[in-house]
Amino acid sequence: APRGDERRHMTEKPIGLLEQLVALCPSGGLVLDPFCGSGSTLDAARNQGRSAIGFELNDEHLETAGLRLFV
Repeated sequence: APRGDERRHMTEKPIGLLEQLVALCPSGGLVLDPFCGSGSTLDAARNQGRSAIGFELNDEHLETAGLRLFV
């Protein structure tokens, strides 16, 4: 689980836990994260072979999510 300096967002959840939740989405389904923060749910969705859409209003968090997903 991300702790302290390992976290990219103050409410970031462990990827392993999120992967278990995302696995409940049917294959071919779409994961929606309306408050994507650092993008951990989107990362978990990708790891589970699911499509995902995330929204984030905070520019700093959006940049963090982009770095996680596209760099």
